[in-house]
Amino acid sequence: MSPEEQNMQTVSVRVLPALKEYLCAVNQGSDIIIPNRESRLWGLIKMHLDLVPPDFKPTPITGHQDCIRIAIYNSHRKQWNHPSRRILKTNTLWRDYLTEAGQKVVADYLTRYFKQSFRCYMAGALKNNPDLTIRDGILSFCELHKVNMDVITYEMLRKDWFRFRKRNPDGSYVVPIENKDF
Repeated sequence: MSPEEQNMQTVSVRVLPALKEYLCAVNQGSDIIIPNRESRLWGLIKMHLDLVPPDFKPTPITGHQDCIRIAIYNSHRKQWNHPSRRILKTNTLWRDYLTEAGQKVVADYLTRYFKQSFRCYMAGALKNNPDLTIRDGILSFCELHKVNMDVITYEMLRKDWFRFRKRNPDGSYVVPIENKDF
């Protein structure tokens, strides 16, 4: 871990082991995601930052086996307080804890990102290579993104692909890809 990563202020997000492996693979092996300031991921994080509760135990610098860390920027977000008509400022110097609701929202967002990437890969792989089987496509995706088959099942990915195909019976697999956040 580089010295600048050690000094970086981060929040931890609990994710499934397969999702953590995927995120580390697309993030050059690091479990610290540095989102773009204009990204949806940073917007979601910023929305759910709160004061650190008294019983909070921080994640060690070396990380945790079922957590990823997301860097937070110094921010002075303005927020209107409607009853008193004042502007409140949210400063990440003090608000640097991700609430339980925020944990769920960010983990769901990252899961959707994983599924979109998987579906896009499968649609392209099967369209470009008609001899490729679904099983080989799934195994190829897992190998390419360093997702160990011990932490994700072939059946889960297969079912997701078949459900996606069922929602698109005409064969036009238009997969929306969001801007890359990290």
